Amino acid sequence: MNFDEICDFFPNEHAGVEVSTMMGSKCLRYKGAFIGMYFNKADALIIKVSADRVNELLDSGHGLEFNYTKKRFKEWVLIPSEDEDEFEAYMLEAMQFAQTTAK
Repeated sequence: MNFDEICDFFPNEHAGVEVSTMMGSKCLRYKGAFIGMYFNKADALIIKVSADRVNELLDSGHGLEFNYTKKRFKEWVLIPSEDEDEFEAYMLEAMQFAQTTAK
């Protein structure tokens, strides 16, 4: 499932999820908390998960460091477009993380 399909699907299937914007691009949020977005400049999905999970994804080679401002984002990781068939699972994981941190 590509990111646009996820944006169509998630808000209808998951209470509290809405389409929003960040950095001029479409993103998904859970009760206002960022979940993820497609980052065209890197041709990759960005998800927000725990810092430990980011490190796991980086160490395993499944994720790439997100450092848009030359500073590493500890809870954001890039998932390359080659793994688009796994985007839905990664977005579910990010939504679950947002649910644990949302107010």
